[in-house]
Amino acid sequence: MDTFKEYMVTRYQDTKDKLKIFGLIFLCTLALILSVLSMQVIAPFIGFVLFAIMAGFYGTYYYAAMKRVEYEYIFTNGDLDIDKIMGQRKRKRLATIDIPSIMDFGKISDEKRAEIFASEHTVIDATDNLCSDGDYYLECKHKNFGLCYLVFTPSDEFVEELKPFFPRELRK
Repeated sequence: MDTFKEYMVTRYQDTKDKLKIFGLIFLCTLALILSVLSMQVIAPFIGFVLFAIMAGFYGTYYYAAMKRVEYEYIFTNGDLDIDKIMGQRKRKRLATIDIPSIMDFGKISDEKRAEIFASEHTVIDATDNLCSDGDYYLECKHKNFGLCYLVFTPSDEFVEELKPFFPRELRK
C-alpha cells in the first residue's frame, strides 16, 4: 500500500524583513515626493523619472510578495520532499530525504538548535520561524549535501506517518 502525506507551514516574517520592506516603501515614496517638488528641474525627464519610481514601487511589491514563504513537506513511500513556496508563485525543491537512511531524529531543544546551527554541516531550515516546541530535527546523509540537518515543523500526525519508515534504532 502506498503512503502519501503532505503538510504545509507558513514562515512568519521577522523584524528584519519587515524593516527592509518598510524602508523600500519609504524610499520610493520619498523619491515620488522629491520628483513632484522639483518638477521644473526634471520636466524634460519626467517620463523617465515617473517610470523609474513606478518600477521601484513594483519592485518593492514583488520583493514583499516573495518574502511570504511557505514550506511544504511531502512524504511518499519513504521519501520526504521539502519544497519552498515563495509568494504563492514560485516553488523550489530544497531537498529529498530517504527516511530509512536517517541517523537521528527528535524534538529540538534550545541547546540542540544552537549546536545544529553552529555546525559546519548543511542545515535546511524549513520551520515556521517561531522557535516553538513543535520543531523537530532530522540528521541524515544526503547525496548532494553530505551530512545534513533538516529543522522543520511537522504536525504530530505527520510525524506518526514517518515513524514506521525510520531505522529500527530510532523507532521509539
